[in-house]
Amino acid sequence: MTVLIPLVNLWKIRSMLFYFAVMNVKTRFKGTVLGFTWAAIEPLLTFIVLYIVFSNIQITDRPNFGIYLLTGIIFFHIFSRGTANGITSLRNYRGWILSINIRKEFFPVLSVSTTVITTAVEMGVFFALMTFLQFTPGLSILLFPITIILLLLLVLGSSYILSIVNMYIRDVQLFWGILLQALFFMTPIFWYLQDVDNQILLVIHQINPLGQLIELAHSLVVYQKIPPLIDWIYPVVFTISLVFVGYAIFQKYEKKIVEVI
Repeated sequence: MTVLIPLVNLWKIRSMLFYFAVMNVKTRFKGTVLGFTWAAIEPLLTFIVLYIVFSNIQITDRPNFGIYLLTGIIFFHIFSRGTANGITSLRNYRGWILSINIRKEFFPVLSVSTTVITTAVEMGVFFALMTFLQFTPGLSILLFPITIILLLLLVLGSSYILSIVNMYIRDVQLFWGILLQALFFMTPIFWYLQDVDNQILLVIHQINPLGQLIELAHSLVVYQKIPPLIDWIYPVVFTISLVFVGYAIFQKYEKKIVEVI
């Protein structure tokens, strides 16, 4: 019996899902010298480059800028890598889809499960760099995992929709890559909301769930404050709604995947 709730239908094969997620990670880094370390190198290099640039030209002299920048980069990297994998999750496994009787939902969820594993590595880098930057987090960081969970749910909801659309319109993959580049600059990663007087950018931020999640993380980690409830409402409602709406769309077109593959 099919249950119209995300992930519930895959609960019985969760061990299989985890196994293939691990295999995905191993395959991705197979044959490389640094192996699994590559999961952390990309966000780390991005952080180093931006930190050197912005520190030297002194765009900001605010305290803990390094942690502020690192938090945004980690979040953005998880989202961009996760959705980039999610958007191709059905096409990459078209051989399996045609030959194995398994729920199609398995594949975008597998993609996100792989992202969960690499996220664990990036979190290790995140906390290790706190020591390097001589930053001591406050008790508010205990709520930090909530923002990570919401971020991964945002990736899941996006992957449901993007994977289906990509089956019909290949252009969406190219468009998404361009959108991610634009989103990097329109999200408070290396700039501060308080410094912005451009109303268009502020409006974009208000509707940008990724930016909202990053700001929640900034509050918990950098400012060591628990954001007021009102700041949580939009990103939480948007993210959970996206998962259910994305799943509903996926369910509607799931049976037609074989026809267009």
